[in-house]
Amino acid sequence: MAKKTLIIDDLTGDTGAKTRTFRVDGVDYEIDLTDASYAELKAALKPYLRAARQVGGPVVAGSRRARSSTPSRSRSKGPTEAAIIRAWARSVGMPVTERGRVAPDVRKAWEAAGSPR
Repeated sequence: MAKKTLIIDDLTGDTGAKTRTFRVDGVDYEIDLTDASYAELKAALKPYLRAARQVGGPVVAGSRRARSSTPSRSRSKGPTEAAIIRAWARSVGMPVTERGRVAPDVRKAWEAAGSPR
């Protein structure tokens, strides 16, 4: 028995939508849109995109940029965001590792606290 999944446009209710992702103010969003609805979204953003500065190319699935939720930083520019988050977490009594990825719950708590430096 075969099963078929229908993706419904979140705005119009039409079938045949695709899941689209975008980021605003560091927050990732997903929305299911048909090609027509997606074209409307891009048209609405067009004047802002023309005025904006592009900071990178399109994200390619499987690339380092696609896997990373934050831009990489040079060590010469001071502590990394991860180091800042770890210091904050320790100051409020949250357990954190010395190295590796910051746990999502720790990062969310830091963001909820206003991303203190």
